[in-house]
Parts: sequence; structure tokens; C-alpha cells
Amino acid sequence: MNYVGVILGPSVKYRDGKVVFDPEAKKYNKMTQNRSLSDGTKRKFGEELIQNEVRVLMTRGIEGLYIYACDKELRNALLVASGRR
Repeated sequence: MNYVGVILGPSVKYRDGKVVFDPEAKKYNKMTQNRSLSDGTKRKFGEELIQNEVRVLMTRGIEGLYIYACDKELRNALLVASGRR
């Protein structure tokens, strides 16, 4: 794809100068469930899955990338980083 548009939903936020991933804010409930490992223990992978999801989507554009963030603080931080504010 030449250009890609990515909407960063409510699960991706900007707090205290850092990007924060909040699996509980995601609408897809299976992502926040515990997963069973081969040794029988259970672990949550929601944050890692969101990070991977965002990374994959943001690396698909060959010519460019358009980003919209639902979180107002993240949107402002992106504008500052782009030099538009």
C-alpha cells in the first residue's frame, strides 16, 4: 500500500510523557483474557498484542502514514512531534 491511515483507539494513550497501552479499553474481550501457557500457568498478553498490532499497521505504508489518535493527549503529542504545534 502506498499510504496507510491508522486510527489509534482508546487502548493507546499518552500519559506522563509515555505511550501507554490499556488492554481493558479495547472492545475485543478475547484480547484481555488470560492465556494458558504450555506449563499450565496463565498470563495476560493484551499489552503485547496491542503493541504488535500498532507496529504492524504503522509499517505498511510505502509512501506515507496518516495517524489519528482518539486520546486527546496522544493526539497533541503527535502534533508536537510532527512540528505542527
